[in-house]
Amino acid sequence: MTTTSTKTRTTAGRSKHDNRAGRESLSKRLGRVARLIKARDEHRCVYCGSDGGGAHLHLDHLQPRSEGGQDVATNLVVACRRCNTARKTLSLAQWAAYAAEVYGLRFTPAQIRGRARRKLPAAA
Repeated sequence: MTTTSTKTRTTAGRSKHDNRAGRESLSKRLGRVARLIKARDEHRCVYCGSDGGGAHLHLDHLQPRSEGGQDVATNLVVACRRCNTARKTLSLAQWAAYAAEVYGLRFTPAQIRGRARRKLPAAA
């Protein structure tokens, strides 16, 4: 006979985990700038054009933070959950090739970078 133990997480433990430095979402950290980026990208995934189907849209780093990318508007674009998750750590060129093969998406890294360089709207 086997028994399973259930491990419960205390509220204090969860709170401590969630309140670690840099743990809050990128959208929360950027605040108004995140809203302006989403408005610039018309609240649609720049890769597939999806509006997320009512689901949360992500901010995707063109150059990942792990490779020196910064949390600035020219390095961030809106991506749906599917595209952001599928891209993982692929470079933009690798992602474009993979997305074309697997999802039938057609975009170039230059198109995406150009979109990220567009001026943010005055207000969102």
